[in-house]
Amino acid sequence: MSNNTKIKFLNVADKIYQVTDISFFHMTIEATETNLTAADVPEYELWDISEFERYKVRLINNDGMGEIVDFGEFKKR
Repeated sequence: MSNNTKIKFLNVADKIYQVTDISFFHMTIEATETNLTAADVPEYELWDISEFERYKVRLINNDGMGEIVDFGEFKKR
């Protein structure tokens, strides 16, 4: 997998994650946490995670832990 799309960053609860892999066929996205803010990223490259609720989204935090987003739980928070 790779990312040759305009979907470069995800906004997740005010954290910015850089998309490292995306597959429209498998409907998966993998993204790594950054130290950026929304102001640091071009608006057309920044997507809200809620737009990908049909995808399996794996977020890798700065401490290296990975988490698959459960959108039902995410919406509750």
